[in-house]
Amino acid sequence: MQAAAEPAMSLQQAADALGVHYQTVYGWVRQGELAARKSGRGYQVSAAEVRTLAGRRAAGRPPRQQIRVRDWQAQSDRLYAALTAGRETLARRDMDRLALGVPVIDLCELVISPALRRIGDEWARGELSIAVEHRASAICERLIGARAACQPGGRPRGVAVAATPPGERHALPALMAAACLREDHWLVHHLAADLPAAEVGWLAADAGAGLVVLSSATGQGVATAARAAGEIRRARPGPAVLSGRPGDSLHQLVAAARAAAGRG
Repeated sequence: MQAAAEPAMSLQQAADALGVHYQTVYGWVRQGELAARKSGRGYQVSAAEVRTLAGRRAAGRPPRQQIRVRDWQAQSDRLYAALTAGRETLARRDMDRLALGVPVIDLCELVISPALRRIGDEWARGELSIAVEHRASAICERLIGARAACQPGGRPRGVAVAATPPGERHALPALMAAACLREDHWLVHHLAADLPAAEVGWLAADAGAGLVVLSSATGQGVATAARAAGEIRRARPGPAVLSGRPGDSLHQLVAAARAAAGRG
């Protein structure tokens, strides 16, 4: 006889089981330490994942403690200064310190992206050379790549492919998407930049992916991503395909990915 599935737990029930405050459990959900799904106005978690987390804490491997950053702009300004000066060691030291208690999605969205946008704007105005802009992007690729390789424990939400549309040579947006989706418990196949849509669709089918994310850094890339998404949907109707639009945030991406998983 097949065992009945365990009932889901609310965050308050999880907090009671773990012997911590509700806000502590909510922080672990935000940081990707405890997988949860949206339910009405709150969240639900599985009893099995709560037991796994309790085991980690009992073994002396507690979830990372959340760092409260009072001034995100100051953190981004520090990174900007390190990037424009080519001081990769300083940038890495600051990111490593923040990463002890800041989710990857916040590092990308509130620290790295603003610094890179500022550098891009200054290059467009002729205030910085293209070499400095490329060096900054390369440093950030290495900073994010170190975190994109980390896969949290627990049951995965699903399999995803993160790529760029054809012709898009900026690899950072897809790398950020991969890092944030992995933090949200997706198993992610991250592809290099500038891959034909047919190849992205083929790999998604081969990997059994339920989600394809096409990220771009330019307005032209956004239009290309939309066309590539349509091509993939027509050729392979299985996975949900998300393509970014100007102004979309990484938090919106993660929410859209969860919604797509819920429809699957």
